[in-house]
Amino acid sequence: MAGTREGPHNHGSGTFVGGDVHGGLWQVFLASHGKRTSGNPAPTKRQPEQDDEDEDDYEGVLDSLMGTAWIAASAGLAVVYAVMGWPWTDHEPTPGIAARIGGGLVAVYACLAAAAAFSARLAQVFELWSEQCAITATQSRGRLVARPPASMSRAMAGLTTAAAVAAELLASLYGWSSYGGEVSQRAHLARLNAAANANSARAAAKRPRA
Repeated sequence: MAGTREGPHNHGSGTFVGGDVHGGLWQVFLASHGKRTSGNPAPTKRQPEQDDEDEDDYEGVLDSLMGTAWIAASAGLAVVYAVMGWPWTDHEPTPGIAARIGGGLVAVYACLAAAAAFSARLAQVFELWSEQCAITATQSRGRLVARPPASMSRAMAGLTTAAAVAAELLASLYGWSSYGGEVSQRAHLARLNAAANANSARAAAKRPRA
């Protein structure tokens, strides 16, 4: 009789690797909602004193992403109305030049601020995605299995960098305030973490066959 495998194995739907199920395939394509991923540790860990702060910052990241997108779109629409001189309703008179300039400047200010926050949150979403892919790569047994999620982790790291750079550039317009500093720091940390995730995934894809 052939020898049996040692140790228990779990079962169910998910990525089947080496007799164990390591979570659904959807985890590779969708970032975690709410807090950072749990259950499986990230390939790279932040400084211990930063963990609690980072956990809070990632709470409701998708809600923040949608909220900042709505604010940016609304402010952008207000800019268009101010430039074109359109009244907000059919029953209002055409705004004067002073009202258009004043309203337009306020709308531009709000639009750029919301766009900076949106880009930083988008960088965090891409970072979470890269982390999930890196976790899948590090838990995979064999380089062939680890290569697809590792490649996706590197791609998400690239998107994180692009979104983070955009956020930092926009946030520099508000560098005189704490708002600009917070947005810039959020984007910067997301970029660093995504790069670390990509490095861990790359190492997993190059390791010798178990």
